[in-house]
Amino acid sequence: MATTSTTVQELYTDIVQDLQIYFMDATLFMNPQFAMNIFDISGGSGNTVRVPIVNQYTDAGSVTAGQSIKAAANSIFTPGAVDIALTKYGVGSDVQEEALEDGGIAVVRQAILDRLSGGLAQAVDVAAAVALRDAGGNSTINQDGNASLSGAGNAVNLVWSPSAFAGAVKRQPQVRMFYNPDTDVHEFRASTRHGWAAIWNGANVNYGVRKLNDVSTVGSGALTLGNFAKSVANLRSGNHPTAASGFYFAAISPATEYSVASQLNSVTQSTIGHLSDIGNRALLNGLIGQAAGCEFYRTNNLGTPA
Repeated sequence: MATTSTTVQELYTDIVQDLQIYFMDATLFMNPQFAMNIFDISGGSGNTVRVPIVNQYTDAGSVTAGQSIKAAANSIFTPGAVDIALTKYGVGSDVQEEALEDGGIAVVRQAILDRLSGGLAQAVDVAAAVALRDAGGNSTINQDGNASLSGAGNAVNLVWSPSAFAGAVKRQPQVRMFYNPDTDVHEFRASTRHGWAAIWNGANVNYGVRKLNDVSTVGSGALTLGNFAKSVANLRSGNHPTAASGFYFAAISPATEYSVASQLNSVTQSTIGHLSDIGNRALLNGLIGQAAGCEFYRTNNLGTPA
């Protein structure tokens, strides 16, 4: 088919309209149930979001008549804050004029959408996992797996409360297109700005994130549901809220999924509601099951323990 400036402009217009939809469909951690607060500061000034944090309160004490109430229970209000720094992510793809002529506009459109949205989504998901992994300083903090496993060949699995996680968006996924007449190439450039942070309330023990290191080789994973049950117990002992379903979230690597798969309960609509109403394609594809107080999701974006 012949290509014209009009058809190329229509291709660009379609990609501009659909990029954010495809991006949201490809990212896991942007699902709002995973993070209690996701701030959209598009159009505002600054490149950091400051989230105010209130310290834990002190239970009331028994007070003898005429005695000091403060002496019985001194609940000092000392608020803190967590900063969410924004990072720009970008990915580019060039399309030769011959690809449009030989492959067709529809084929190119889908390929470009998949490349740009998938590339941005992967980067944002990896950054989210790193923020959870490094809550408290590194992956050894609040570790319920094998803390000696670190570096290449290993993966960190995560269990967290939605109250312990927050994200910020400064620039929604966008794309620009240029035509290079020298090489006869249409240049597509996509970018977005996101940030993530674990939310704390004063001490490492109070981070609502648990980590479980495991090997990344499928067939060699050693974690069991018992390890995840321990993480759930630790979160409950810290009074960290669950999701509306009553479960905490768990993101696990394929090797860990294989080691616990036989113990997982299958997920059905009757157990967590209509899946089409609560998540996107990445969430639906990643959902494994529910057990031991966790809702399990598989992902390849967890990275190595630091």
